[in-house]
Amino acid sequence: MLPILIFSSIDNAILTTRYLSAKKFIEDSISENTISRYLEQLSIEIKSEVELHQSYLNDGGNYQKPIHAYDFEPSTLGIEPNDIWDSMTTITNLAVENNDYPIFRQSLNAILKLVVRFYSFKFKDADSYKIDAGIKYIARKRLRSIIASVVEKDQSGIFFQSLSSDLCDFLMKDELLQKPCSDLARSIASDAVWIAKKMLESHSVIEPIKVLNTIHRIAEVNIYEMENNVSENNLEQLDKYNISAYAYDIKVLGVSALNNGNSHFAYRCMESLSYLGCNSAKLKSTQTVVAVFESIVQLGRLARNLKIGCFWSRCLIPAESHAEEFMGHILTWLVQDIEPDGNFFMRGYAEQAYSRIRGVKCSIKPKANSNPCFWIEELEKDGKKIPHIEYESGMYGYGGNSDYSDYSNLKEYVLHGIRSESTAMIFHSTPIPLNIECEDGEEN
Repeated sequence: MLPILIFSSIDNAILTTRYLSAKKFIEDSISENTISRYLEQLSIEIKSEVELHQSYLNDGGNYQKPIHAYDFEPSTLGIEPNDIWDSMTTITNLAVENNDYPIFRQSLNAILKLVVRFYSFKFKDADSYKIDAGIKYIARKRLRSIIASVVEKDQSGIFFQSLSSDLCDFLMKDELLQKPCSDLARSIASDAVWIAKKMLESHSVIEPIKVLNTIHRIAEVNIYEMENNVSENNLEQLDKYNISAYAYDIKVLGVSALNNGNSHFAYRCMESLSYLGCNSAKLKSTQTVVAVFESIVQLGRLARNLKIGCFWSRCLIPAESHAEEFMGHILTWLVQDIEPDGNFFMRGYAEQAYSRIRGVKCSIKPKANSNPCFWIEELEKDGKKIPHIEYESGMYGYGGNSDYSDYSNLKEYVLHGIRSESTAMIFHSTPIPLNIECEDGEEN
C-alpha cells in the first residue's frame, strides 16, 4: 500500500507542476494547432464585420463618404473563451509583477511568434485583403497594449529595457531585415520607437541607443541592397521610396529627446541621420536624402527654438549649428560631380534645406581652389538678407505660407527641392476631367 501512495503522490506532484507551470502554459497557448484554430475562428468573425461594412459602402447612392470611411477596422480584438492574447497578456503582467525575468522573456518570445503568425495569415477566400488587414490590426493593437502595460507596471526598468532590446533583435532577423517596408517590420519598428520615446520621457538613465542604432542599421543595409540590385518588381521599386520612413523614425526620437531635455541623445540622432544621408547621397537614394534633410532641419530649428546648446561641456557651438554641420557632411557627397555651370545632384533640395535652417535664402556656390569646394552664400536684396518664406496656393484662391525667418515656426513641410535663386510657389489647380475614349467610341 505504501509504494502505491508514494507513486501516487509523485504523480500528483508532476500533474500539479504541469498545470501550474508558466512555461508549460505558454507552450500550450501558442502551439501551432492552437494558433491555427484561433485564427480560423477569428477570421470568420471578422468576415461578418467586413460584409456589414461593405454593404454600407456599396450603398453609395444614399451617403456621402470621405476617403477614410472606406477604411475597415474590426470591432472585435479577440474571441471568447480562452483568448490567446488575453492569456499572454496575463502571464506577461504576472511575470513583471513577480519580477520573473525568465518567464517574461519566454512570454515575449511567444507573443512575437504570435504576431508573426497573424501577419502571415491569409484567409482562404478570394479578395480577402480586408479580412487579412483586420487580423493584422488586431495583432498590432494587442501587442501595443501589452507593451503599454509593461511600461506602466515595470518599477525596476529591467523589463522595459529587455522589451526594447528584444524588439530590436527581432527587427534584425532575416525575415524582417530583408523586407524592411513590410507591414510587420514597420509595425515592430513603430513599437520600438514608441518604447524609446517612453524611455526619453521618463528621463531614464539608460538611453534607447540600441533602438536608434537598429533603425539606422536597417535603413543603411537595405538602401545599399536596393540601390545596387535591379528589380522589375514594382512593389520592390516603391520600397526605395518607403525606406525613408526609417529616417523619419530617427527624427521622432530626436524631437522627443530635445523636448525632454536630452541634448546628448538628440545629437546622436542627428549624427545617425548624417551618416544615413551620406550613404544615401553616395548611392543616389534620393527620397532618403530628402527625408534626412527634412529631419535634420526640423531638429535644428527645434533646438534653436528651445535654446538648447551642445551637450558637451567643452563645446559652445549650439545644436542648430551642429545640425548644419551634419548637413554639410551630406553635401560633400552631393557635390562629387559638379557640372560646369555649378549644378550638382539634388542642389535644389540642399539649398532649400539650408535656407530653412538659417531662415534666409541660401545659395550653394562652388569655390575654385577651396576646401571644401563649395560655399553657402546668404542672398541679399537692397543690402538686407532675404527671409526664406515658402508659399502654397490652393485650388480655389486660398493659400498659405511658412516663414522660416521666424525661428518659433516649427511647421513641418515637405522639401520640394526649389532653388533659392528661382521664384516658385506650390500651386494646386482645380481637378481636370479626363475624357478617355474607348475602342467602341464611348467615353469613360
